[in-house]
Amino acid sequence: MNLPFAIEQLRNVLRRQHKALATESNYVYWLRHYVTALENMPDSLSSNQKLERFLTSLARHRNLSASTQNQALNAILFFYKEVLRQPLQGIDSLRAKRPAHQRHAPTIAETQALLKTVRDVADYPTNLISRLLYGCGLRVAEPLNLRIKDVNLERLRLVIMGAKGGKDRMVALPHSLVPELVQQIEFARAVWQRDKQNHIPLMLPHQLAKKFPEYQFAWPWAWLFPARHPCRHPHTRTEVRYRMHEANLQRAIQQARRKLGISVLPHELRHGYATHCLENGVNPRAIQQAMGHASLETTMGYLHAESLSVRSPLETVLGGNSTPPSPT
Repeated sequence: MNLPFAIEQLRNVLRRQHKALATESNYVYWLRHYVTALENMPDSLSSNQKLERFLTSLARHRNLSASTQNQALNAILFFYKEVLRQPLQGIDSLRAKRPAHQRHAPTIAETQALLKTVRDVADYPTNLISRLLYGCGLRVAEPLNLRIKDVNLERLRLVIMGAKGGKDRMVALPHSLVPELVQQIEFARAVWQRDKQNHIPLMLPHQLAKKFPEYQFAWPWAWLFPARHPCRHPHTRTEVRYRMHEANLQRAIQQARRKLGISVLPHELRHGYATHCLENGVNPRAIQQAMGHASLETTMGYLHAESLSVRSPLETVLGGNSTPPSPT
């Protein structure tokens, strides 16, 4: 298999289907590893058998997590189906099972302490973004992907465009964040005006720049949290303005949690939003829509109501007194 040609064909299909840049990067990565592995396999093996051997080697020798193994599988299956037009079925290989972890949600006290401790990093408003994560139940990249047109301060709402699964949704915006968002919009306007004067376009999704070239300099499409410096578009290599990178937010929360001595990851602020809303009696279906969950069961997983309703037999055995008897 000609690797450079295969990668080029894979990239073309991914871009035609408007897959995310991260998806393209991951799929190309696994295709490289797969083609390299094919060099040590007998030509007599079928495509199914080759893929099975590849996945089994990942499970045995590289000790990869279940999600990473599934990512590799999806990448190669996509290549066979969409690029080679030879869909594979019935893949039987040694693979790790995805563990059923309980979602960790910070306590209210931990959340309060963390949000007070997070400091702005590299002149980015990472404290404000952290409060958006918790206050709106957002995934890490969702506030960073906001454009000016997605923010409605009068009606206190945000429109989350192209979220997980390609779904758009609307979330309520806490009133307490409005003054800082007004300041951030003014900062974004200054960046946009400077770029417009210097003919630096906005990075737009999919083929929007070709269909509507004027949107590259339109204020509604400006980033709410623009990057400090322009960058090269990964496809066209032209200079564009992108949004702030999530590494800055992750670094800010990491520094705060280490200072406090607690274990809270950026995504777990979203878990805290769901858990605290459910504990306060908010309608689970409303939370499901706000968080963009496909299933109500996913939302209810934050509450664990059935397991927590079980009364321990210790209370009955000791007659309501859990204090151990004193030795005689």
